[in-house]
Amino acid sequence: MGLEHLLEALERDADAQVEQTLARARAEADRLTTESAAVLEQRCRAAAAARASARVQDVEHAVTLARREARRSILEARERLLERVFAAARTELPAAAAGPAYRASLPAALSGALAAVGSDQAVIRCPATLAPDLERARPRGSKAVQVEVDPASGSGFRVVSADGAVEVDDTLESRLDRLRFILARRVLAQLELES
Repeated sequence: MGLEHLLEALERDADAQVEQTLARARAEADRLTTESAAVLEQRCRAAAAARASARVQDVEHAVTLARREARRSILEARERLLERVFAAARTELPAAAAGPAYRASLPAALSGALAAVGSDQAVIRCPATLAPDLERARPRGSKAVQVEVDPASGSGFRVVSADGAVEVDDTLESRLDRLRFILARRVLAQLELES
């Protein structure tokens, strides 16, 4: 029976080794499963964070574009409003040039324009309605300063040196153009006050 006992002992040792190997394999499998689950969870969190970050960036970009578009629309609307305001103002300029306040300011304006030209010889170009007033306002005894009717001169007058090198544009249209920036700011400020 010695052989039988030996076989049983070998079988027990083999079973014990199998159990130990299976236990180590199960422990290793559990460890790998736990590590894999942790890595997978970490990757899922990282992917979710990346997607959330991308969504936030997309939303921020969309908001930035919407704000830019809104600002552009506001600026375009303001510009259209200013164009209408200045177009309406331009239609009023001939009436303003015919008014007593403008005509009373002609001598001082003409004197300044002639001084800017810096010559005793000049031509004053103006519409026919202003020619008599400018004739009276030109320097006394100066035949070198001529008044010339020019229907295209606008609402006001222009003084041109005899050689044509210097021109002073004192039309209401040019005044409006020079003051456009200041007037536009005032119009927009008034608009905001009324809002």
